[in-house]
Amino acid sequence: MGDEFATALEVCATIDAVKALFKRRIAAHGYTASACGAFLTTDMGPETHFFFQDWPPDWIELYTRRNFLAADYMVAEARRRIAPFTWLEAKAERTLSRAEQEIWDTAAEWGWTDGFSVPIYGPGGYFGLVAMAGKEQPMPPALRRELHQIAFLTHERCRALTGLAPVADPQAVLTHRELECLRWVAAGKTDLEIARLLGVSQTTARTHIDQARRKLGARTRSQAVARLVLSGLS
Repeated sequence: MGDEFATALEVCATIDAVKALFKRRIAAHGYTASACGAFLTTDMGPETHFFFQDWPPDWIELYTRRNFLAADYMVAEARRRIAPFTWLEAKAERTLSRAEQEIWDTAAEWGWTDGFSVPIYGPGGYFGLVAMAGKEQPMPPALRRELHQIAFLTHERCRALTGLAPVADPQAVLTHRELECLRWVAAGKTDLEIARLLGVSQTTARTHIDQARRKLGARTRSQAVARLVLSGLS
């Protein structure tokens, strides 16, 4: 089944085609709405980028108008988990705030009493999410694996079609000396200490660090170091 879906995805040349294929596949398991997207790192915080949203227009309007995204605990849960999860599983493990409970109750009024979310991670701190909504139902291991696989494949096809490249790869954009200096910053060294370690002037060390920060699109040194750590290069 997974190979069949993967083959069908390969011939999808547009996001709309991917969305339609995914919609048909999850509908067979009782899911009637879905979304696929990523949260991109910016200097102002995470920026939501949807590949597609297959929700009723009235729900999207309501979700936006009442700023449900700010209190949507499914997004928060996805950030702290690696494995896919049902919404009821997540709900059972936390005490909902008033705002979170409001989202849950409102979704239930629309007929969505459970859902399934698949977190997706990549280089440079990339975080993606595929979510599907439906009614409460048993989740046997075989179904969980199938939904996990098709969600991952769908997200990757969308990402490939849009050419989304959310975070600069430090190893690709930084010179050897810039990367070296930023690593010393991550180790807690001052500009003067870095200069002495590398045998250069303090001004030169500071220039390398500032250039690295700008190339990574970071506003501060701390942000630049965070992107280095997320890339596994610290």
